[in-house]
Amino acid sequence: MAAQWEYKVVVHKFGWKGFKYEQIEKDLTDLGRDGWEAVSTVSPSTGAGQAMDLAVILKRPAS
Repeated sequence: MAAQWEYKVVVHKFGWKGFKYEQIEKDLTDLGRDGWEAVSTVSPSTGAGQAMDLAVILKRPAS
């Protein structure tokens, strides 16, 4: 049987001073403790290539 996964997308918004990398790191650490693994990121850009948000795609085995 093929592995079964559940997925989660966590979005971090670009703020006045950029992304809050410390918060992103904390969120990923907390999610990792719950069994989530980051597998990809998406950062759509607009205009001159400025990313307005960062989406982190995570997965873990389905329960």
